[in-house]
Amino acid sequence: MFKSYREVAKIVTRTRKLIANNIVYFRVRKGWSQEYFAELLGTSSGYVSEMENEKRNISSDYIDHIATIFNIEPHELLVNRLPVDVRRIKRKR
Repeated sequence: MFKSYREVAKIVTRTRKLIANNIVYFRVRKGWSQEYFAELLGTSSGYVSEMENEKRNISSDYIDHIATIFNIEPHELLVNRLPVDVRRIKRKR
């Protein structure tokens, strides 16, 4: 049976939230600022911020790229973890 648009939207939102939280989790765990992580990804800190704040829909290819940067398996970005409280890492000079 087909799901309604609203049901699909909830799934997408839940998945986006999972990925966003895990990006923050792994970035903070490594002690990386958004700026440093953005450099490693080859993107802007604004783009990283949008991913972490659930404003970006991330393609499976980009999930793979992110996982490579974190040196993890892509499925680890879909594990349900507690929300990260501390998000801010000072930029290293």
